[in-house]
Amino acid sequence: MSSKKNKPATGGNKKREDQQRENILQAVVLTDSYQTKFRPLTLETPRCLLPLANVPLIDYTLEFLSLAGVEDVFIFASAHADKIEEYIRNSKWNMPSSPFTKCQIVMSPSSLSVGDAMRELDGKSMITTDFLLVNGDFVSNLPLEGVLQTHRDRRTKDKNAIMTMILREAGFEHRTKARGESGVFVIDEASNRCVHYEEMRPSDKGTILLPSELRKQHPKLRIRADLIDCQVDICSPDVPALFTENFDYQHIRRHFLHGILTDYELYGKTIHTYIVSEGYAARVRSLQTYDAVSRDIIGRWTYPLVPDNNLGPDQNYTMERGNIYKEEDITLARSCLVRRNTILGRGVSIDEGSVVGNSVIGAGCKIGKNVVLDRAYIWNNVVIGDGCKIQNSIIASSAVLGEVCLLRGSIVSFGARVSQGTELGPLSKISSYNRRKTRSEDEQASAEQDGLTYSTQHLSFSDSDISTVPGEDSDSDSDSSDGEIIPRANKNSRSDSTTSFEDGDESWHREASTSLLNAMENDHPTEVANLELNGLRMTTNAGFHQVRRAVVTALVTRIEQVVTKDSISTGVASSKVLKRWESTFKRCVFERKDQVDFLLLLQKECCSRTSGGALLLNIVQVLNNTLELVMEEAVNDWWLDERSSTDEKMLAVRKPTEAFVKWLAEAESESESESESESESESESESEDEEENSEDSDEE
Repeated sequence: MSSKKNKPATGGNKKREDQQRENILQAVVLTDSYQTKFRPLTLETPRCLLPLANVPLIDYTLEFLSLAGVEDVFIFASAHADKIEEYIRNSKWNMPSSPFTKCQIVMSPSSLSVGDAMRELDGKSMITTDFLLVNGDFVSNLPLEGVLQTHRDRRTKDKNAIMTMILREAGFEHRTKARGESGVFVIDEASNRCVHYEEMRPSDKGTILLPSELRKQHPKLRIRADLIDCQVDICSPDVPALFTENFDYQHIRRHFLHGILTDYELYGKTIHTYIVSEGYAARVRSLQTYDAVSRDIIGRWTYPLVPDNNLGPDQNYTMERGNIYKEEDITLARSCLVRRNTILGRGVSIDEGSVVGNSVIGAGCKIGKNVVLDRAYIWNNVVIGDGCKIQNSIIASSAVLGEVCLLRGSIVSFGARVSQGTELGPLSKISSYNRRKTRSEDEQASAEQDGLTYSTQHLSFSDSDISTVPGEDSDSDSDSSDGEIIPRANKNSRSDSTTSFEDGDESWHREASTSLLNAMENDHPTEVANLELNGLRMTTNAGFHQVRRAVVTALVTRIEQVVTKDSISTGVASSKVLKRWESTFKRCVFERKDQVDFLLLLQKECCSRTSGGALLLNIVQVLNNTLELVMEEAVNDWWLDERSSTDEKMLAVRKPTEAFVKWLAEAESESESESESESESESESESEDEEENSEDSDEE
């Protein structure tokens, strides 16, 4: 009898526990940006542990989560996972006084994208309720109560509302927006549902194409390109599961968001937006935003995340007039000058005649005589010789600068030494990373040829101790139509910072095109070949532009082989090969601009072929006329694109295709004329019928 009475109580307790568990707010922190914008600094230290205003970046993110009431935190670590684990284990976030109930490190060195991270989390079944997805370089004081309640209310009514994106209202050219990147959100005004998304690049000329059905289904749409998107999302457990279902999804916006919105009829899932106009939100995703966010912290826009609240371990900053923050044990010469908007860490010493302003100086730094620092970010234990002038530059921990050095817009990485009198201009990057790796004489000679130009004799170390890294990395969190993705360094070996990024792309292109051509020659199943090509893409985080280039090379080569082997015409061979590998084309060409990009790559490839003109004509005809994989509009866009007529070779190879392009234009014009005449005939017929009906009624 008693056992029967206890059963309902047990069930009730379980239900209450489930409800309580559902109300627990979980967060996933992605510590890896999956970019190379901060190289060479991130060759040795993960971005999330780089100091921002003398505090590791990830501490700002975790402070934001604690203020938001998050209880369970999963820190997903990929690159330098061991260093992240060590830092968190010894930090306040792992202490009994931590605001988090659970702070767990998820180590996955093999993950190369957000998609890989989501699939890993889904496979481990770690997410039990809706969670907050943020990056480890996020700085914010946004209140989350309103957006959390809105998301939960929406989920209660509609379980298919799987994600809410938190976006900050700002101007088109806000200082914390990454330059060259802009997401355009098309939002239904009534429901705040995002119905379309595009990533805009400078080459896109500010134009987006909206599907016509959107305007019919959603009468009131707002197109927003003025939002700061820090990729902070409230997600349901469906989000990691959808990444698992779609192995091609790598990027949270470009692939996942675009894919779910495009395939709404297939999945039936909706994604909403929550736009805030107050509070601070920014990601430190580039050197430009590093500078902007640093100045905002000093200017107290991020309050309470400010220096004198002492976020870092054992810090004791006090604030003085003019936004000057000082720690203890600082030594300032009488004739030195510390100007406004400056942070001075513990144990800093500044010698006679030096001027420091709008800068951040880390703990233990020694600044010599007559040094000028303006918007300089000097990390811990740096030594700067007399007479140096440093503007808009980052000097990483333990670096040493000789006397009378001039740095403008430069980066000096950890432990590097710069000799007396060195001048470094914008985008110069100096690293001592490779000197810890034993190299052969050939490798060392190659490194010296790659621009090791600075005298190092008076500092008593060899030329191989310093390597130069090329200017601003082009890996902008994207695979834009013309962009190149810089391959991630192999995690099991130290990378050579003097290696040309273009060489890496060429190496990937050769490997991918050769692999696909081998599959074609051996008549492998298309599914297997596509999977292998996608695996190569994911391994190096290559963009779809690179994939299309590899596909073009393999297809053109295979068509030439078939022409020779089977003694058939180029047209028949093109039709045969393209029909066989149609699915491969569809796996890398998704929309009109991709079709244009494919045709441009095809034209360029045909320039190097003996029968390039015939190849180009027949392939374009098959793609458009036979298989209908390329629209007439895309062919016209390609033909009018300036890149298709840049030089004599490009003009010559497309000459045989000119008649076909004109025929397409004329056919389209005739089709429009026929449509107009048909509509006129119909209207005339209708008017005649009306007249007859009118006469009949008069007779009656």
